[in-house]
Amino acid sequence: MPTAYFDGASRGNPGESAAGACIVGDDGKMIWEFSRALGVGTNNEAEYHALIMLLEEIASRGLKKVTVRGDSRLVVSQVTGKWKVREERLRPLAERAKDLVRATGALLEWVPREKNFMADALSNRAFSSPAREMASFPPENLERVCNTIFIAHGSADYAVDVRHRSCSCPSFRNGGDCKHLQAALSLMKKEDGNCSSC
Repeated sequence: MPTAYFDGASRGNPGESAAGACIVGDDGKMIWEFSRALGVGTNNEAEYHALIMLLEEIASRGLKKVTVRGDSRLVVSQVTGKWKVREERLRPLAERAKDLVRATGALLEWVPREKNFMADALSNRAFSSPAREMASFPPENLERVCNTIFIAHGSADYAVDVRHRSCSCPSFRNGGDCKHLQAALSLMKKEDGNCSSC
């Protein structure tokens, strides 16, 4: 069974923030990784976004009971129900993370920072990488409703509007971009050539 790691970072708290996460196989090889700038936010918000994006990826792959590790004691303790969520702005993030944990059966564990070095490096890479990698979404999970509208199927279904460059998922609402939109854009370009509708 693979093990997953997540980390968020903020320079200023609040300030420019980023998230990173990865899934590692039993053999120690990287199965999936991502690094993403999030815009202005706090460290705790970045940690939550990293966890949610990781859990969404786990759900989209159909993985169950994956051990998920992070070095944010606050996020791990709140999502596992040991601590209350006292900050109002964290409540929707905590609820989304709890829903995904229930859906995937993920086992959430706190680890010290030195044992979370892979995710830590990925979150910090988003500050310096011009490419700012986006998490991938399986194109086979996209259902085309009409020319430029898709439904992204996963642990939850989201509407993707390529023409207006939008998606109904929390990641898009919070960061202005998401893996569903990027996957739909790539699929349309592949299918439609120059993708004039895009």
